[in-house]
Amino acid sequence: MAQSSGKKIQEQGVALFRKGKFEAALEKFNEALQVSADQPKQAAEIYNDLGVTYKQLGNYPAAHQSLDEAMTRFTQLQDKKGEAQTWGNRASIYEAEGRLEEAVETYKISASMLEEAGESELAMYVWQAVSKLRTKQGQYIAAIGAYEEGIENMPEGSLKRKVLQQILKLPGSMLGLAGSGSEPDKDK
Repeated sequence: MAQSSGKKIQEQGVALFRKGKFEAALEKFNEALQVSADQPKQAAEIYNDLGVTYKQLGNYPAAHQSLDEAMTRFTQLQDKKGEAQTWGNRASIYEAEGRLEEAVETYKISASMLEEAGESELAMYVWQAVSKLRTKQGQYIAAIGAYEEGIENMPEGSLKRKVLQQILKLPGSMLGLAGSGSEPDKDK
């Protein structure tokens, strides 16, 4: 009973979060945590949710603390996917804090763990985050490299991989890089 009511409260928190009602979501997650304290996996997920919510509220110390607790619990559970998602959330906090190189390295840890866990599509989202971050930094070649890394680790022959590979070819062809024989500019 506690698990189902805790999960229901957590889902209400997620719905509030998606509507941008972060303070209300925070209240729901804390309520869900109290109800779910004896459910290790659910508690780990709620701490992860708390971390993301605190980040949205700009309370980075509380966000880090919540993610530390989530990571400890996911590690105890040997839940690699949960650990990987927590690493990704930590990276987004570093990014918000302006700690961009730490963000990139932490995103890479997340992507690698997701790939090891067989979650190549989730890993692709993380590689896209690295690519966007590198683009914001003006490191366009590194941005393309991050995107390519994500595509390379998707299952061979998957439709999504084929589509993304075709999309990736577009910037080079538009810049005259594909088949031109010239060297592209190096990263800034």
